[in-house]
Amino acid sequence: MMVKMEKRNPLLDVPKLDYNKIMNGSARDEILQAMKDYAFFYIVNIPKFDPHAEIDVMRRFFNQPREVKESYASVKHNPSNNNVLRGYGYTANQAGEAIEEVYNIGQYERRDVDIRDLSCRAEYISREPNLWPADNDFPGSEEFQSTLWNGFQIRIKLARKLVEELAAGLEFSEFVDKFKEAEFTSFYLKKYTAREASDNVKIYKADSGYTMKAEDGRDLSIPSHVDTTITLLATYSNGGLQAYYQGLWHDVPSVMGSLMMMSGELIEELSDRKIPSLRHRVIDIKTDRYSTPFFFNPSFHANISTSLSGLPTKTGTQYRTFGPWQVTQLHRDEPLLLNPNSLN
Repeated sequence: MMVKMEKRNPLLDVPKLDYNKIMNGSARDEILQAMKDYAFFYIVNIPKFDPHAEIDVMRRFFNQPREVKESYASVKHNPSNNNVLRGYGYTANQAGEAIEEVYNIGQYERRDVDIRDLSCRAEYISREPNLWPADNDFPGSEEFQSTLWNGFQIRIKLARKLVEELAAGLEFSEFVDKFKEAEFTSFYLKKYTAREASDNVKIYKADSGYTMKAEDGRDLSIPSHVDTTITLLATYSNGGLQAYYQGLWHDVPSVMGSLMMMSGELIEELSDRKIPSLRHRVIDIKTDRYSTPFFFNPSFHANISTSLSGLPTKTGTQYRTFGPWQVTQLHRDEPLLLNPNSLN
């Protein structure tokens, strides 16, 4: 009897690059080759990165009663709060229960600018300070800020170095300058809970353009998409993430203790497609799933209208600078938070 053999997952060969090699500049060629070959790679052996501690504080927070979590919610979910971008948020199922929860952390601990000194309300929002749980609010709240602020600092330092290495490898020196302020940079804590197919229909309307079923009929918790700029992603030991590679969807192996680096559509445009974006999605694994995407974004006033070679970018035909374009991206997902009026 012939036995049909499963094909080997080609993403098992995605490079795992050592953090110290990246930071000392000796992995530049490997970075560029990995992005060319796979559109992502893993960073391993990251000093002071404690994935177990991050998961622990996330679990402790997300397992709190709804009223505790909503005390740190954005104004969309808690009108008594003033925070627009940073803090807690969620997507609910048909019964009103949270099936996707997030906590947004940025780089500002205080806002040292006045709205009158900035170009618009959206730029003011981009500099919004973090909203941290107070000590003794819930078990583990004392470690929440210290653990996740450490995680943020590790990621932004690494992201800045990766941008430097990409810029040097592409001989695109002004690429680094585009990330000088990086105001909208966000570190998202995410918890996904099992959902029904009918919940996806409620969240992603028929006209959304998203398909929430895999080819084998499994539900998705995140539809097929590409990110916008630079992403550092920790999936911890969770499965579910898939990447589109050579015309097929493949499971992305989880590498505990690593961060995945991928880039988005804007980086692909700016690099004349020398840094390809990664199309990916997440299968609903029907149990709680934690991940932390870190989005390293260009500065609000960064020029995104021309590419490495000086060609006009598709994005730049509508938006010369990053901030207004980012507002439209956030408006698409969070219309109550940032909208076109924020540019006034």
